[in-house]
Parts: sequence; structure tokens; C-alpha cells
Amino acid sequence: MCNPRRVRIRASSRLTRIWQEELRRTGRASAEAAGEATLREEFGTLLGAPARRAFEDALGADTRWTWQDGAYRLDMDGGTVVYHLDTGEIEMTARLSDIVTAEAEVTRTLQGTVDVSATAEHSERYFDDSWAGLSKSLAERTARAQAQERADREAAEQAARQEERERLAGQRRLAGQRDEIDAEARAEAERRAAAEAERRRGELERDAEARLRDTRTGFLRPVHEVLAVAYRDAIVAYAREHGVQDIQVDETGGTLNIQFEMEA
Repeated sequence: MCNPRRVRIRASSRLTRIWQEELRRTGRASAEAAGEATLREEFGTLLGAPARRAFEDALGADTRWTWQDGAYRLDMDGGTVVYHLDTGEIEMTARLSDIVTAEAEVTRTLQGTVDVSATAEHSERYFDDSWAGLSKSLAERTARAQAQERADREAAEQAARQEERERLAGQRRLAGQRDEIDAEARAEAERRAAAEAERRRGELERDAEARLRDTRTGFLRPVHEVLAVAYRDAIVAYAREHGVQDIQVDETGGTLNIQFEMEA
């Protein structure tokens, strides 16, 4: 056995990592969709002049109807009925509405690359005569493995520290953009809601047309009620003008009965 010797090996390690941070924000919006259909029909022109005057007077006396822009207007559940004084037309409008909602998600992403290098040394002893199996080649292999392990560990630790610092910085940057991202998500949700409302409007218009066809009688009912009052008042006025005193008016059961006697 001779004096031991030492071999020193230096190893290096390079490590590259890619990190990514993201912030997701959801915007919600709603919009009203409305559709309507309108039908105009002759009415006043189909009445005789005295009956038309009586009908229009009855409209003015009926508190359910309001005078607006040269016409009598009655708001109903799901629409309106308008009598145009100048043309004598009845205008029926059916209206349907709905609320549509939409969501939009916006994701903002930040990413970066961590690139670090580290070196480490390790020494092992050996004997020229390989006493106890401690040969130079074995010492070199052992020193190289230990040095590489240390270099790899140091590179990993450096990369982890640097990655954490960069991730935290990225999170702070994204947090500073939160209001901007919220506004972007809300704007996109509003755009989608508006598009959906426009699509829904077409459906509602078709539904309103069908409703107007199916419920035309319902729209005209208040008009006929006023017309019945007009006929009642006209007949009663005519009877009184001719000296009739005993006039009996019965409006029960949705039927108008007027009884009186007058000499021919």
C-alpha cells in the first residue's frame, strides 16, 4: 500500500423549465328581446254616420281608453288596441317579450422560461496499487457521479426558487389586470346576449303573429263593448227624443236588452 491520492471532478448541470399562470374571469349579461305583430282593420267606416258618432263619443267617455296622437288607445295584457279617429281603423298590436342571458369566459395567460446552470465538485481518494479496491478509475466514477448529483440538485433548487419568484410576479401582473379582464368578459357576454336577443326577437315576432291571429276576437272584445254602449245610448236617446218614458235596459249575461213602447 502506498500513500493515497485524490482525484477531483467538476460537473455542470443546466436545467430549463417553462412555467405558466392564468387568470379566468366570467362575465354575465342579460338583454330583453321583444317582438310584435300589428293588424289594421276597417271599423268606423263600416258603421252608419250616427252609429260612428255614438261609438266615438262612447270611446271618449270610457275611462279605459286614453286619447293620444289623434287616436283612442287601450293597453291590454300582451298588446294594445288603437282606434284611429281620422280613418276609423282599428289597429291591434300583440307584443311578446323575453329575457335572454349569456356568459363569456376570458382567460389571460402569462408564461415564462427559467434557464439555470450550476456546477459542483467532488473528490475521492484512490491508491496507485488499488489497495482495498480503491482504484483511480473507481474514484473518478464515484467523484463524477457525486459531482453530477450535486450540480443537478443545485440546478433544481435554483430553478425552483427562480420559478417561484417569476410565478409570483406573474400572478401580481394578472391581478393588476383583473378589472380589464372583467370588462372584457362582460363586454363579450353583452355581445352574445345582444346576438341572442336579436335571434329571439325573430321567434317572438312569429309567435306574436300567431297570437294575433288566434286571439283576434279577444282584442276586439273591448271595442265591441264600447260599440254596445254606443248603440244603447243611441237607442235610448232616440226613444227619449220621441217621448218614451218607460225604458228598460238589461245588460246581464253579456247581452244588451232594451225594451220600450212607442206609438207609431
